[in-house]
Amino acid sequence: MYGDLALQLVTASHRSTLSTTPQLPLPKYALPLILSICLETRQLGQSITSAAETHGQVSLSQDRSLVCNLTVQHLAARRNKRCLLAYLLNRVGGIKERWWDAGGGLAYLLSNHGNNSIGGGGGESSKIPSNESHINLDNDNNDLRSNLSPQELDFLREYNNLLLDYKSDFLDVLDLTSSIDKPPSLDLMIDVRVLKDAGEVFLEGGEKINFKKGQRFRLNKSSIERLIVQGFLEEV
Repeated sequence: MYGDLALQLVTASHRSTLSTTPQLPLPKYALPLILSICLETRQLGQSITSAAETHGQVSLSQDRSLVCNLTVQHLAARRNKRCLLAYLLNRVGGIKERWWDAGGGLAYLLSNHGNNSIGGGGGESSKIPSNESHINLDNDNNDLRSNLSPQELDFLREYNNLLLDYKSDFLDVLDLTSSIDKPPSLDLMIDVRVLKDAGEVFLEGGEKINFKKGQRFRLNKSSIERLIVQGFLEEV
């Protein structure tokens, strides 16, 4: 039935946003299903054009059954387009959310280490599936890079560049990507606990520290705030 594929797409997309669990993985870009919807929409358009050319304006004004049939096909094609746009808009919002969750760390966000903690929205088949073999939109992994389409990766990089350029003018006053869960502290030095291995990190001033899970440090807050936002460290 017309619109079944589009309904499947938006239903799975909506279901992925229902949970209140923070930092949910971003579902894999549903390329095979999107191609199927685009094919159905093109076929509807061709059917409408063919019928209009075959029967002419006279038949269209007199044959109510033909008008009804063409109207249903037209509305189905419009509905497919609306569902596709809603799906893409939802994913754009998810990509933005994960950028902010990562504190603006694009390299961290697209790394396997970052995706394991932040979660993600690769090999994508260009074949159009049959009705019996649609992809499972809920079978996702945590690799954000492979879950995004090439166009979404380009958007993420451009979004990152745009925000970095915007905040660079007042970094000495405010860091837009810092966490807002807690009010800023006046303390220059804070105690932190390592939640997961971060490896060797060079801090401001050239100091090198090998952060291993379970260790505790007292460090300058400004030099490790990004690690706190990214989930490697926890203030204690």
